[in-house]
Amino acid sequence: MTTNLDPGKIAQLLTLSARQLDQSTLSALHSARQNALKRQAVRAPVFALATGRGTHSLIPDSIQQWVVAGLLIAMLIVGTSFWHHVVQEQQISDIDVAILTDDLPIEVFVD
Repeated sequence: MTTNLDPGKIAQLLTLSARQLDQSTLSALHSARQNALKRQAVRAPVFALATGRGTHSLIPDSIQQWVVAGLLIAMLIVGTSFWHHVVQEQQISDIDVAILTDDLPIEVFVD
């Protein structure tokens, strides 16, 4: 069973209900709301590309985020250099095997 809620009707009911409260209760509710709004920390998400709030910040704000970003970049550089080293060693190994088994074409020896 689904019920369609009309925001206009809800607002009217809340307004009518608020009019029935006494002034001291309304004052207490108002001050409690203001205190809650003051204490609420509004923080924009970092590294968010699509938050729905229009925040598209890619610049880290805190030291921990800078450290994490630096570690990720360092890992990327180390991983790339290791992969390059492994590929180069494999190529050298293939050439060594070809030299030892006399499978090199004659063009290799002619300059």
